[in-house]
Amino acid sequence: MLDQLAGDVVYSPYGLNRALSVIREGATGETRRALERFQRPPEVPGVLSAQAAWLAPEYAAGPKLTLPAGPLEIAAINAWSDEQTRGMIPRILDALHPDEIAVVTDAEYFDGRWAQPFEETRPAPFEGVGEVPMMTVEGRFEHGDGAVRLPYAEHDLRFVAVLGEWREVEFTRGQGTVELPRFTTVSSLELDRLLGLPSEPGHDLDELIAGPGKKALGRVLQRARVDVDEAGTKAAATTAVSMRTVSMPLNPFHIAFDRPFTWAIEHAPTGTQLFAGRVVNPTSRRD
Repeated sequence: MLDQLAGDVVYSPYGLNRALSVIREGATGETRRALERFQRPPEVPGVLSAQAAWLAPEYAAGPKLTLPAGPLEIAAINAWSDEQTRGMIPRILDALHPDEIAVVTDAEYFDGRWAQPFEETRPAPFEGVGEVPMMTVEGRFEHGDGAVRLPYAEHDLRFVAVLGEWREVEFTRGQGTVELPRFTTVSSLELDRLLGLPSEPGHDLDELIAGPGKKALGRVLQRARVDVDEAGTKAAATTAVSMRTVSMPLNPFHIAFDRPFTWAIEHAPTGTQLFAGRVVNPTSRRD
């Protein structure tokens, strides 16, 4: 997917697969078939992961949704993201759409120290940008054609850098010098159209979400951040997959105020009328 995302970007394929695998495991029909490529990845030591579901008042977890659940409220969802990512992703949602009735969230957090920290940082040119803080380290590393693997101190994790676009490289181990810029990248991605997932309401998600109306996948959002410096790397991502509904009431009503009517503005708890009036000849404001 990286080749479809332009410019400076960071995203978590691990978090995306974990989030969509929750939907895949509970979906049926066309939605299940479209999500077959999103298999749940194995747990990786050194990465702190968390998942949760968030439900609108008229909806409940179906038999295939076993995540911890909370109310579908922006403040609660964003607070969860902030806590699970140690403050790196303080917000995942800016708004909820009126038809969204559930959200599944996945959070990933990584804090890794280099097995061999960088020794020196100095200004150096970076193509197309000018001078940037360039870190330098000498040691024995796996390297290839314009590529290097830098190990972290724990959990058999490593940072892999490749000049140009991502490609397969044959690595050998040897003594050398690596220069890498200190950098931070932050991304906010809307991935549902890029992934081409089905969005037609139906009954494919009924075992995940119990409640009225036909349901469909909604938005797939991910916000991610990475900080790389002399000591190591911090990275985090929160993924949110929403589900929406199209409800048809059993006895739909239609009222057209197309003849004279009366109206009032009232205090709902007490019925106290604050303003009242009658409309016989509707006119628009002229000021």
